Amino acid sequence: MPSPSSRGTGARTLAWRRITAWLIDWLWILILPVLLVPIGVTLYATGFRLPTWGWNLVSFLILVMPVTLWAAWRESGRFQATPGKRVRGLMVVDARSGQPVGFGRALLRNTVKIAIPWELGHTVAFHFATGAGEQPPGYLVVLTVLTYALMFGWAGSLFLPSGRTPYDRLSGARVIRRDA
Repeated sequence: MPSPSSRGTGARTLAWRRITAWLIDWLWILILPVLLVPIGVTLYATGFRLPTWGWNLVSFLILVMPVTLWAAWRESGRFQATPGKRVRGLMVVDARSGQPVGFGRALLRNTVKIAIPWELGHTVAFHFATGAGEQPPGYLVVLTVLTYALMFGWAGSLFLPSGRTPYDRLSGARVIRRDA
């Protein structure tokens, strides 16, 4: 049985693998905004305007939701991993049985991991961008703090001895090395 210190080292190694997998995935994910920006610029240049909540909704529907669905599809599919996880030799499994997770659980995992923090970040960014230097309302300050707390909390939880994040626990999943 591994000693507590070797388990900690393994958890840190797995955490860094997961972080680098995430960075690789975001290189893929950034293709979508790169394709969408010229469309948005063209619409804006032609005078198309939406209220802040409208832009936020559009960005959720054409960016956040597709990325979340894609990640869930990849993690529940035959690869059990996004491209970044595959490159880093990781896969998502059921925490108890080690079997693949279904699409519903992968969607829950990625909604909590990706969609909620991203949408909170978009909401904050859109409101600050359209606030024209005025004092931000209290709810916006709370959303900003919540957004950063989630991001740092998710990242920090990777380094816990269990290596399981809150979104892993909520979905009953675990990220393991493919060769484990």
